[in-house]
Amino acid sequence: MTVLECLLVGMEGGGGEEVFVRDLAENPPAGVRYTLALRHHESVTGARSRRVTEVLFNRLVHPWIWPLAGLKAYRVDRRFDLVHVHNYAHHISSPDRVPVVMSLGGGSYYHYVQAYLGWPEERMQALYRRGRTVFRTFGITNEFVNWGRLSGIFVRSEFARGFLLRMGVPVSLVEVIPPGFSVPAPPVRPLARDGFTFLFVGRDPIRKGADLVIDAIRVLRGSRGLRVRAIMVGDPSFRELSPEDGFEAHPWVKREVLYRELYPRADALLLPSRVEGYGIAPIEAMSFGIPVIASRYGALPETVLDQVTGLLVTPGDGESLRQAMTALATDARRAREMGAAGRARFEAEYTRERFHERLLAFYERALAGS
Repeated sequence: MTVLECLLVGMEGGGGEEVFVRDLAENPPAGVRYTLALRHHESVTGARSRRVTEVLFNRLVHPWIWPLAGLKAYRVDRRFDLVHVHNYAHHISSPDRVPVVMSLGGGSYYHYVQAYLGWPEERMQALYRRGRTVFRTFGITNEFVNWGRLSGIFVRSEFARGFLLRMGVPVSLVEVIPPGFSVPAPPVRPLARDGFTFLFVGRDPIRKGADLVIDAIRVLRGSRGLRVRAIMVGDPSFRELSPEDGFEAHPWVKREVLYRELYPRADALLLPSRVEGYGIAPIEAMSFGIPVIASRYGALPETVLDQVTGLLVTPGDGESLRQAMTALATDARRAREMGAAGRARFEAEYTRERFHERLLAFYERALAGS
């Protein structure tokens, strides 16, 4: 079998996007060999970082178009059949114009700036006009305003794809490829349990609705008298909940601990985000056969099928969340059925093997069209 040699250009920082590219490099599709370039100004075998270009651009020009992504620039030799760039604006030079594809995490930079940073539309349009001028002047490839060098772009959701199409990116260039994960053994949960346990996982508690979860647990345990509890994971502020009945607090845990100890103990996952680009936790929960209560926002309705694998609630609406939590906590059979449906959906759509199949087909189309 011929091996496809691919330069994988990722982003560091310790967040989910670094985890994505590291996992891809360590678990490549069959027949693909990655060379990972992760750090700024890092040269790897076959790809020399154009350090001076990066430094000059990122220090002198990039502040004018912040928060659009900074630049990564490489001179690539003939050993690579394909270059895969994750998230970054980039300039790839090669003797034979090696095909370049791009992937985006979460929603998109447009969604990030608009929803996460709260920029109004007029300011957004001004930013992208500047970005169009800068990227085209310097010959830098960007998924929104200078995509002509790309042989393909893949995003994780139709929600993210919609932003690209509205900016004029050709339909034929953009594909949706959901992420893929290893398949855990489904935990065995006893039919009779002492109450109902909700799990919340998130590093940004206000954006992800942790305050709504905390309030809901207090109300359901108090005035409504339900035996519910919440495992809260992800933020130092959760330590304040430790003395209070109904809460178990973990400021943060390693992913292997989350998988080994916390998901198996949960009856449902909560992600009532006010703003969300994609959201990995619902997919993880489905892999463990756990129903999900999530906001009707962003890509979450694409992942969580309302009334099938979980329940969707109105973003920022505490009463909507409390009603959904009550519905699952008082109907264990329904919760188990939704969890089973989620596990089946995970096995059909979100395994690593399924992701690899889609990614290989994407690479093959990019190579055929170059």
